[in-house]
Amino acid sequence: MDNRMLNENRAEKAIKIFIDAGFNVSPGAMKFLSEATDPETFVKETLIDIGKMETKPIVILPEHFKKTQHPFYVLTSREDWDFAKANTQKYTHGLHPYPARMVPQIAHRLIERYSKSYELILDPFCGSGTVPAEAILMRSNGSFKVESPRNAIGNEINPLALLLSKTKSTIFDVIKLDKNVSSLLGKVEENISLYRRGKYNAKIPTEKDFPNLNHWFKDYVVEELAVIRDSIGIFADVDFLNFANVCFSLTIRKVSNIYNPGDTFIKRLKKEKLEKHHPQVLETFKTTLLDSAKKVKAFSRLCSEEVEANITFADARNLPISSNSIDLIVTSPPYGEERNTVSYTRWTKLSSLWLGYESQWLRRFEKISLGGKDYPSATIPSETLNGIMTEVAKQAPALAKTANSFFEDYYKSLQEMERVLKPSHFCCIVIGNRSLKRRRIPMDIVTKELGENIGFQLETTYYRKIPTKSIPWVCAKGETIAGENITILKKEAT
Repeated sequence: MDNRMLNENRAEKAIKIFIDAGFNVSPGAMKFLSEATDPETFVKETLIDIGKMETKPIVILPEHFKKTQHPFYVLTSREDWDFAKANTQKYTHGLHPYPARMVPQIAHRLIERYSKSYELILDPFCGSGTVPAEAILMRSNGSFKVESPRNAIGNEINPLALLLSKTKSTIFDVIKLDKNVSSLLGKVEENISLYRRGKYNAKIPTEKDFPNLNHWFKDYVVEELAVIRDSIGIFADVDFLNFANVCFSLTIRKVSNIYNPGDTFIKRLKKEKLEKHHPQVLETFKTTLLDSAKKVKAFSRLCSEEVEANITFADARNLPISSNSIDLIVTSPPYGEERNTVSYTRWTKLSSLWLGYESQWLRRFEKISLGGKDYPSATIPSETLNGIMTEVAKQAPALAKTANSFFEDYYKSLQEMERVLKPSHFCCIVIGNRSLKRRRIPMDIVTKELGENIGFQLETTYYRKIPTKSIPWVCAKGETIAGENITILKKEAT
């Protein structure tokens, strides 16, 4: 074996030590290790230093190998992408929870940095609509005078996410909204009063329509929710109907038997707590409706009517968008397939069933999500990923096959993003490093390798810690995602 191959093998082993320890490794640090005569020694010494730190880094940079008094100073002086103290619930961003939601401040900074006023922004995985809402809300330097909004397209396949995205990015006539809110509250209060006196027959969901309904809701809660749903249904204004259903969805979660309405994993209250659980349905809906109206009105007053957000049901692997038509992509794709990571379908199921979506139809969304379909043999052009998946397949072949299907779909989505983006424009991807059999997958490196195979070039990568989470930091499968990569790709000029 010649010296070059020997050095490459040593560097690969050194990098693997970092990754197995839960760290990202920047391309610059990889280059440093590939040129070092004893890279494993550098890695082991660096890990000892990290073990002494109160706040540990997310990504290893070349600067971390330098022996200075404060070798990790770069971490405290870097640009802040954590937004640990930022208010992430301002305006319509606080309307409704959603799993793995992009921080509005991240969307704002990326849109401001990589696009211009009135350009067209795309989020092919728009989730609850953070990017479209921020795009039409954009203002230079926070000024109320100098406007710099963008147009936006948001694509989603989850029905509740579509509803949230549409509502969060709709500019309402505030006077009309107030009238509709007042009218709805009056109708709900009237119908609930009639129901409590035995003079109103609500349309109660059947077990066929809503499996395990009484597992998740008390009987009187079911009946009062049904009254509210009937009352909302009389409104013909589509935008207001969407808004009212978002408030209804949040009420559903608050008055259900769920242990923690904001948790990513849905669990039922334990028996002793369930016995003391007596949610006030009417009061909860009323408070939610009035609070949400304030958020929507504040958002609508700030937005320019010269731009719009178009939210559509679309598959990111087959975007209904013309080639070379998008000025900027800002998105946060799923971190993995629904079967083994966050299941958006299961998280939204209670609200979706109450909103009239059939249980059988909802199951289809899991199958059409990324990784929902098994491919006979996935060929993914990422040396880093394939090396990890080969090792995982030795321990868990079924898990590796499912994960490979996700990455095959992720690659197809990247191909579509490259197709619709204008040449020399940017694609910003916010994604975390998932684990398989306790092996951390560096998604920044995987995304770079996949992107370069398509026609992207890496512009830069930012790293952030996730300040708060709705899932445990550690689970039975190992450490969960504690940080995110913000990978900036640039489409090649034609």
